[in-house]
Amino acid sequence: MPRLLLCITGGIAAYKAPSLVRLFVKRGHEVRCVLTRAALPLVGITALQTVSGNPVYSDDLPAQFDMDHIRLSEWADMMLVAPATANTIAKFAHGIADNLVSTLALSVRCKIVIAPAMNTVMWDKPVTQSNLGLLRDRGFFVLPVGVGELACGDSGAGRMIFPESIVEYVACAQMPKLLAGKKVLIASGPTQEAIDPVRILTNKSSGRMGASLAAAALAMGADVTVVSGPAEVLPPEGVKRIDVESALQMHDELHSHFANADITIMAAAVADYRPARYSENKLARTSEMTIELQSNPDIAASLGEKKRNDQTIVCFALETGSEDRAVDKMRKKKCDLMVFNKPSDSLGTSDTSAVILLTDGSREEISGTKTSCAQKILSKAVSMLSDKTP
Repeated sequence: MPRLLLCITGGIAAYKAPSLVRLFVKRGHEVRCVLTRAALPLVGITALQTVSGNPVYSDDLPAQFDMDHIRLSEWADMMLVAPATANTIAKFAHGIADNLVSTLALSVRCKIVIAPAMNTVMWDKPVTQSNLGLLRDRGFFVLPVGVGELACGDSGAGRMIFPESIVEYVACAQMPKLLAGKKVLIASGPTQEAIDPVRILTNKSSGRMGASLAAAALAMGADVTVVSGPAEVLPPEGVKRIDVESALQMHDELHSHFANADITIMAAAVADYRPARYSENKLARTSEMTIELQSNPDIAASLGEKKRNDQTIVCFALETGSEDRAVDKMRKKKCDLMVFNKPSDSLGTSDTSAVILLTDGSREEISGTKTSCAQKILSKAVSMLSDKTP
């Protein structure tokens, strides 16, 4: 895992830094923290030292090396600035090096990731957007901001995205922009089919693979829409998320967005059946109960019937047996790429996967973190889409 230099500037979101460090360490990163003078009152030095297992660096703390900015820049594989204030973003954009963090931005040779955090008015200012544009043009990876209530009491864009989303995006930061200008539609999570006001039928799905696919697609330059059932792991902030519960709702949302999508990925665990009748009142418990079921629509197959030649559909087949059923599903649903996996390799809270990518004529086994698998799935889908382009 990359050695990560976490630079913390003076936004109120700095208090989230220990949680962010803990998540990176859990992923296997070695983390060293650098604070601006304005960040020091907002986050505990001891907490950062404890969760990272490394010293903390700042202009107001004793130097650890003869030249901290040189030694740290030599050490780092990636530099993350979170939160990145409007002031620090302006310094980076114009080459000002008046503290350790801004000096590191000029010293490192590695990728720099920016997680902006500021008041909505500051975020919307043309000068801020211009500065961010300069950074993007120079190879900085600028993360999206959250929208909602801010620490100052205002509501709008500018909040630093959640630590979990930052970790997912950092894992994707080095991905090439293969999807620039493309639209990606992703179905994620389980669906829930109501029996009565308190009981449901559902499938096991954390939504973790869908979230990883969404982060990877956004990092690769795509405009991403995710139709998500009630998942434990939601797609990262920065994508357009449409929340649904039932298979019928997911069917309708996917069909309404499908025509505009270049790549559609069916990573959701859609329930095959729903109760034939819904009870408005909670059903009384009895020693035995029979529930009549009816089939839900096969969403992937219905999209396959509408697919144009300039569109690519990726489906997932979770099977306990051989991959022959997955191949059969691929052909019947008219999908271009089938991701075959088994419950032992996919369900649960694990961040790793082992899958087989199947096309009409090829087979490729891949394994690793869900993020790395997502990148390989998307890269394969892009190559198939390119083959269709006249």
